Amino acid sequence: MLTSPPGATVTHFLSPGRLLAPARRVVPFVGRTAELAALLDWCTGPAAAAVELVTGPRGVGKTRLAREAAHAMAHAGWTCLDVPDGAEPAALPAVPDGAPALLVLDDAETRGPALAELLRTAARGRNGALRILLVGRDVGPWFNRLTATGLAVRALLEPARAGDDLSAQVLPGQVDARLVTAFVEPYAQALGVPVPRVAVGSVPGGARMLDLHAAALCAVMRTQVRGPRSALPVDVSDALDELLEHERWTWFRSAEEAGLLGEAGFLPEAIDSLVAAATLTGVRTADAAENLVRRVADVIPGVRPGAEADIGRWLVRLDPHRALPRRLVDPHLLAELTDTPQLLGACLAGAAAPSVRRAALRTAGMVVERLDRRSAGLSDALDQLGAAVAALPEDGHVLRTVSGALPHPSLALGELRAELTLRTLAATPDGDRARRAEALRDVGVALGEVGRSADAERYERQAVALFRGLVEQDPHRFRPRLAAVLANLGATLSDQGRPQDALRCEEEAVALLRLVDTDHPGVVTLDLTTAVSNLAVTLAELGKPLSALAPSREAVELWRGLAGRNPDRFTRALALSLMNVARRLLELDRGAEALPAAEESLEIRRRLAHADPDEHLSGLGDSLEVMGSVLTDQGRGVESLRYLEEAVEIRRRTAEENPGRYLADLAHSLRALGTQLSGLGKRAEGLELQQEAVGVQRRLAADNPGRYVPELAEALSALGVTHSRLDRPQDALNAEREATRTWRELVTTDPHRYRPRLARSLTNLSSIFAVLKLGDEAVAPASEAVALLRDLVAENTPKYRPSLAAALRVLALALHDQGRFAEARQARGEAEELGGLATA
Repeated sequence: MLTSPPGATVTHFLSPGRLLAPARRVVPFVGRTAELAALLDWCTGPAAAAVELVTGPRGVGKTRLAREAAHAMAHAGWTCLDVPDGAEPAALPAVPDGAPALLVLDDAETRGPALAELLRTAARGRNGALRILLVGRDVGPWFNRLTATGLAVRALLEPARAGDDLSAQVLPGQVDARLVTAFVEPYAQALGVPVPRVAVGSVPGGARMLDLHAAALCAVMRTQVRGPRSALPVDVSDALDELLEHERWTWFRSAEEAGLLGEAGFLPEAIDSLVAAATLTGVRTADAAENLVRRVADVIPGVRPGAEADIGRWLVRLDPHRALPRRLVDPHLLAELTDTPQLLGACLAGAAAPSVRRAALRTAGMVVERLDRRSAGLSDALDQLGAAVAALPEDGHVLRTVSGALPHPSLALGELRAELTLRTLAATPDGDRARRAEALRDVGVALGEVGRSADAERYERQAVALFRGLVEQDPHRFRPRLAAVLANLGATLSDQGRPQDALRCEEEAVALLRLVDTDHPGVVTLDLTTAVSNLAVTLAELGKPLSALAPSREAVELWRGLAGRNPDRFTRALALSLMNVARRLLELDRGAEALPAAEESLEIRRRLAHADPDEHLSGLGDSLEVMGSVLTDQGRGVESLRYLEEAVEIRRRTAEENPGRYLADLAHSLRALGTQLSGLGKRAEGLELQQEAVGVQRRLAADNPGRYVPELAEALSALGVTHSRLDRPQDALNAEREATRTWRELVTTDPHRYRPRLARSLTNLSSIFAVLKLGDEAVAPASEAVALLRDLVAENTPKYRPSLAAALRVLALALHDQGRFAEARQARGEAEELGGLATA
């Protein structure tokens, strides 16, 4: 049988919310037949030790499913243990030697280093089959950190990564209203009341298992209060709110029965705040609860001095932190913390480290729930989370656990994650080189997420240096970690506009991971796929689209394989890789081939952004912009406008929420839309957007010249073209001159990358001089552009022949205006020979 943790809560008979606990099995397990069968097959598989994940949002039935699997395996003779937080070291010693065992660990993302140690022990093997079932919200940073424990642990964990999140749908094809009706009878029997008839109204889309159970329980509670009557209406969307009101009443009755209500203990108005304090901190002993009551008595009116011990014992018996579903009681917790701003500080001031850790994890869970459901109260929850994090002890393990429980990536939580990783690093001893290297890597990743790439580089280089030393001592263990941090450093250098430096890091990362993959097939597939993707992007940034195309396509196939096994976790990366393939084909003038990849990328990202805008909105903006570019390339400019306009709308939103990371995307989309509008004759509208793009790029280039000066030059050239179309040649000249000066400076640092752009800018500059009747000044830039492009074509780069033909035509016009007719005829003839140009 699945055993309860030591010191299990004594259930108060008045509390209806406790009937929802999966451990009580009030309602027989229903649905999830495919998921349950998969878990049972996994348990009875041939592996000596294996790990599996059950993931999904709160309330969808993860814990019920895990416990049902444990119940079935217990009946088959297995030892099945529920392993509470903190009990990991005692779990395996409690299993009889040779007995097959299943360990269930709920809230896996909130576990400390003891979970990693449990997995290390499991990887070493034991006498008897061992299965470890991890239940958590998602596969986030916490899981990736566990994979860094060692190759043996990674080999255990990687197969688990491929599982799908548990969906809200319980029985495929089954109407949820029928489930509510079916749940009514067992709840009525548990409460000893007649089984009511219920009339279930519309069930909101995505209603979770907990919502359906709560609706049935609410119907039974109404019967208990009002007696049998005609069919009772049930509203699933309001069931948890209604049940919470029942629960608040039981707190009142419980305090009254304990003799604490009134002058003997506390006044009724103090109940809600006292329960909120116990919920937040999860106090588990009478002494801890008594101390909590002493701390909060100063901010909660109505607590009688001298009654702290009795109130504390009552709160421990009530135990709302563990006894009630979080989605039921968290709205109450957030409301109390918001209404009484001093309550959080009073709860945490002087609290023991475990209570502070539980408080931070609890508030992090509230934020995640609101991000998932896009519900009200997010700003309040963020404020409370920030305050709880500020109170965390300077303990590296605690800080790392909390940061690992936050969703990744996230517009709303990026800065907070960065703060946590910096504090984790400060709390990590210098002598523990492996932990310190991991902490440095975490800081670099977090700083990169909020646009602080220069700061990120410093930490990642330190991590690389530490890991190189560790690889010399133990290549088997540390080679994958060195590859991971090299890949991160490569991405950071790319963000700074240093693709040549990034390329060296990424090539080394790919080479290391291919070595590991050869020795341990499948263990580092995800890391290898990510590294190949990054390598392809960097090659493209270096102006090598043909070299980038092969790894781009390899990345698509690798991500497609991963997404085929787990769409929830890898479809996003597949969409990004498809978009990059479309970009490479556009750069190679193969736009017709690019369209299918662009369409598939956009379709995936629309679906993802609809389900989770916080995580996927920026990616949708990327795919919209690429789709617009592909359609423009195919001569479908008017059709492309709606995609580019939607991209700009998204960019404005994301840049407002996180300018450090997304302001550059806004500038790029503004330029793309402005250029398209200008080309379609809407020049005044296009000019306004392009001027805004130049303004944003100036701000970015001032802060990070290496990364954004080339983007500023591109924006200036686009602005110059629009000024020309509006018959404002002097404004066009000013913009293009600045662009030309910028490209000339960049060519001195990277000729291969920037010569083509300088040539294009010089061609534009010559054309503007000609319009201004400054023919004598038009010849020199056109001649320089032709010389540059001749060199590029001579280097066996046929893609520059159309550009050379265009520059020759501009040169011919400039020479003709100067009366240099023979030279003009020669340039025109060469242009015609190259093809694509009509005679002047």
